[in-house]
Amino acid sequence: MSLNFTLNSHITRQLEQQGPCTLDSLATTLDAIYSWNEVFMAVDVLSREGAITLRPHARFEYLVSLASASRSASQHPMQ
Repeated sequence: MSLNFTLNSHITRQLEQQGPCTLDSLATTLDAIYSWNEVFMAVDVLSREGAITLRPHARFEYLVSLASASRSASQHPMQ
């Protein structure tokens, strides 16, 4: 199994379990196994593939979420 596939599945599993989070918190959660740069590069690839979404959260921060969670939130806006 390749490193990219393993890292991608760790990222998606983490997002399934905890929901949307900042890129930094995701990297911190996975830092026992992967470097910040590896997480950043995998998030970039997953985002380009449409598996996850990145949204500006605060200055210099991005919120990472699964694309399916992002779509369902936009289809059912909070009242």
